[in-house]
Order: sequence, then structure tokens, then C-alpha cells
Amino acid sequence: MNKYRILLVDDHQILLEGTKNLINQSELFLVADTSNSAEKARELLLANDYDILVTDYQMQGMDGSQLIQIAKSVLPELKIIVLSMHDDSHIVKDLLKKGVDGYVLKSDTHDSILNALDKVTSGKRFLSDEIAELLIQNIDEEVNSALTPREEEIVRLIVKEYSTKQIAEILFISERTVETHRKNILKKTGCSNLVALIKYAYQHHLA
Repeated sequence: MNKYRILLVDDHQILLEGTKNLINQSELFLVADTSNSAEKARELLLANDYDILVTDYQMQGMDGSQLIQIAKSVLPELKIIVLSMHDDSHIVKDLLKKGVDGYVLKSDTHDSILNALDKVTSGKRFLSDEIAELLIQNIDEEVNSALTPREEEIVRLIVKEYSTKQIAEILFISERTVETHRKNILKKTGCSNLVALIKYAYQHHLA
């Protein structure tokens, strides 16, 4: 049985060799090539055929996110696993949107990378337990912080620099009600001041 061919990318040589040795003990997987930079990995992807790319996220020069986009354009069927120290939910969600099949933390046990390889080659996605929990927590926070239609309306007026009195007149509500909405909006969005709220509004297409 032919083994799945893997391109392994990490700019830390010790981790690169350790992960390579671990994977090559498997009967199903073979690290065909390694690279200590995304630039070199790009050259290897253009010149060779691989089944799986296992790459770090943050590297000097071109980062893992850019490499993933290149890899997907060169080998559309390529399975991609990110092996990283970053446990930022925003990074993980962005990479999943880019087509990543697995996300493993470097702090995980050695079994995690092998489990990830098994999962992605069977057509499933794999996330470290810690990452899965982080994404669930993030979803809960987003649900709890969701603005109501009226609050969104007030945010749009705030961004247009309307005063509390003007907002009250436009919406036919009291100034006290507007102030209550403003406090709730700041609490839900996690903004501490007007500048932060305006930035939030642009990020969430409310301006």
C-alpha cells in the first residue's frame, strides 16, 4: 500500500525533525519532503505532488496563511493541517475559511498529529480539543453579544455623529432610553469608548 506523501513545513529545525520522525513511524504516512521556510515550500509544491501539507502558521517571510492559499491553487485536492502554537480563535476561523482541514497545537500530545492525519485523509476535519472548545466559547460570546436591530440603528446614528438628544428625536424615544442603549451597546461590543465603537461599527458593516 502506498503511503500518503506529506510536505512538512516549520522554521524550527528541532520541531521539524521531531515531527518528521514521529510521522514516519506510521505505516500510512511518509514525510516526503521538509522545508524550513514557506518560500522553499512553495518551490517544492510547484515541483512535486503531495497528498498532505503540514505547516506552521507563523514563519519569517511568507507566513502559513499565504502558503496555504498557494498550496490550494497548485494542488486543489491537497489536505492541509496547521501545526501551530497559536490558540487564537480568529486565526483558526480564518484558516478554516481558507480550506484548512486540521488545526493542531504544538502543545498537544504526539498522538494529536497522527489523529489529525487519520481524520483528514478520511475526509473529515480535525481540531485540537483546546481549539474546538475555544471556538465553541467564541460562538457563545458572539451570540450573547449580538446587537438588537434597535441597537444597530443607534450605532449607525452614533457613527454619523448624532448626539443623544438628536438620536432620541429621530427614533421618538427618550434621551434616557438612548443612554441605556449606549451603555448596553458598549458592554455587548466590549468597546470602552466612542473611537473603539466606531471601529467596531466599520468592522461589522454598521457604518
